[in-house]
Amino acid sequence: MLLLPYRDKSVARSVPVVTAAILLACVVVLYGFQGQDAARDRDAITFYRDSGLEKIELPKYQEYLLHLSDEQSSGRLHLLQAYKPETGIPAQVLQTDTRFVTLLHAGDIVHEKDPEYASWKTDRAHFEEMLAASFRARFDLDRSHVKDAWRFVTYAFLHSGTAHLLGNMLVLILVGPFVEAALGRVRYLLAYLVGGAAAGAMHLLVSDAPVIGASGAIAATVGMLAVLYGTRKVPVFYWVFFIFGTMRLPALALLPIWLLNEAYQWSLQARSPFAASGVAYGAHVGGLCAGALIAWLLTRRHGSKAVQAAIAQSEPKRTERGSSLAQQAQEAATHLDVKRATRLYRELVDLEQGRMDYLQGYLNVALLGADEEALQDAALRLLWTKFRTPTDEMRKIFLQLTQPKVLKALPIDEHLRLARRLVRFREDGAALRVIDALLRDDHLRELYGRQLADCLLGLFTAYTRHGLNKQAEQIQQRLSSYFPSADQLGGLAPTHRPPSTILSSMRPTISRMQITSMGNTSGPRPPPRRGE
Repeated sequence: MLLLPYRDKSVARSVPVVTAAILLACVVVLYGFQGQDAARDRDAITFYRDSGLEKIELPKYQEYLLHLSDEQSSGRLHLLQAYKPETGIPAQVLQTDTRFVTLLHAGDIVHEKDPEYASWKTDRAHFEEMLAASFRARFDLDRSHVKDAWRFVTYAFLHSGTAHLLGNMLVLILVGPFVEAALGRVRYLLAYLVGGAAAGAMHLLVSDAPVIGASGAIAATVGMLAVLYGTRKVPVFYWVFFIFGTMRLPALALLPIWLLNEAYQWSLQARSPFAASGVAYGAHVGGLCAGALIAWLLTRRHGSKAVQAAIAQSEPKRTERGSSLAQQAQEAATHLDVKRATRLYRELVDLEQGRMDYLQGYLNVALLGADEEALQDAALRLLWTKFRTPTDEMRKIFLQLTQPKVLKALPIDEHLRLARRLVRFREDGAALRVIDALLRDDHLRELYGRQLADCLLGLFTAYTRHGLNKQAEQIQQRLSSYFPSADQLGGLAPTHRPPSTILSSMRPTISRMQITSMGNTSGPRPPPRRGE
């Protein structure tokens, strides 16, 4: 699965330059400057074995571990026993145990009275010089070099390998562009570096092991994202096997990606024979908290204008976004991806209400699918869309609503609204089919008598006006048969409020309707116009 953020405007200022520069710097450092570290480490391990340090230190280290009962020491002891000294792994396990190395330097392991002490001390010093010659050792962060302030920045550009780098960079390209857009390039770069330094400082408070990697600074970026955007939706590009497209997700939905990376790094640690180095969770927690605090301080000082501007920039213009969604919806419909096409057309009609072509596309793909809720939603939106002049294209669309599949999904109230619409389009035969189906049901005829009679009267008036006496007589027969006395007409009055299923998508229209209703409270509500 691939999930990437994208910016809808490909202009220079929207390019996440700082995020790209950080990613490039980490790649260059790992494959360029750290490229010789593996060879230097091998040379150091070879010297460790050939000089005799291995025969002096490893037995003492094993004896030291036997007197400890903690889980980490047991794991180290298992590694010493599982791997032969010539593999170099036992020596690396020993060197990553900072407590034991500290005791070595203090003379508590190899004593001055031991005959091999002088040669051991010389060889140990040379061995550590060889290890310190690596690029990683010169720029990582540990307690012994805490006075080197620049290490609080440089350690975040070092990585232990390709897997370590890929995991961190994936999260960086997910969250970095949004934070950079909100804070601006300069502020984001400073916030990233300060967050990484704070993460390193937290690590040193809880661990004496050296630390490398961008994960602390990235954790700070995740904290900034949470504070700056919260539940606001951000655009992302997704690619899962052969399915790809764009969608908008709440920014906080990107946090599980970071957590998955944490789990991935933990799994690498669990498989690594050098578990002592481990994942610097102290740095991650410290970075997350530091990033959240930095973002809060920046927004408090500079206000939320920068964030709002960035979000507005990531929001496409309605016409641009509508065009993009329309193209995606048409492609999905062409490939008979009904579910995706239905979702995209729903977004379109939410974005640009009243567009008959989008409503027609929404209805067509809903008719192809098995989602009755989507079909009902599409039909209701059409029935409640306001229009002034009926067109032939609209007439054809409303004729589609007379299909049994659509009528089955619609409430009875909407059958009557459809009949009134069809009368307005002069589709009298289709309107009569809808009305006759209701007239044949005694319960529905009684419940909706007023509205059924109103529809029939509308047809009778239209036929009489145009001199269609035969058709007018047929309507008169229905009125006489089903409604012999006007005084006996009862039932529900037609509703003037859209169903709750589409209220949220028609808020501006509803507000105007409510204001109009409030202005007419002094007298009875005027009767509905015929044929609407």
